Amino acid sequence: MIKDAKLFGKINIIDLFIVVALLGAGVFGVYQFTAGRGVSAVITATPTQTYTISFFTEEIENFSANVINIGDSVFHHGPDISLGTVTDIRIEDAIIWNADAEGNTVQSNKEGFSSVELTARLDAVPSDHGIVIAGNRYGIGHSLAIRAGKATIFVRISGLEIVNR
Repeated sequence: MIKDAKLFGKINIIDLFIVVALLGAGVFGVYQFTAGRGVSAVITATPTQTYTISFFTEEIENFSANVINIGDSVFHHGPDISLGTVTDIRIEDAIIWNADAEGNTVQSNKEGFSSVELTARLDAVPSDHGIVIAGNRYGIGHSLAIRAGKATIFVRISGLEIVNR
């Protein structure tokens, strides 16, 4: 055994290097999963406000549109984040764009499909770019899959307003 490879005659230098590397990797990992997400502790400590959020989709099957009701919970499908409770639902003809006989793009309907606008009420943290819920930012134009009642649909956020209490 070589005594030169030990620090103070007791700690192996290679073992010390491995311990320091593991500690560094641990600190880096914690940083990546907390501060690296881009949402600071200041934002999460900000008081929430009540909002109405509107979701719109041009074309979904009627059987999906017909199982959404006022009072149903709304969740962002992937991260399972609550986006409030349905307060209003408007179901109309689907919005489909096709070419007519002259080659012009015209709006038409599609049998068995509807367009849907949902409005939900929720509490969220205000942000310069919309709202923050559970560390995730949402703004007008954001595309996402939601679960509303028994339906899962792909929508865009079409409106976001503060509710006056």
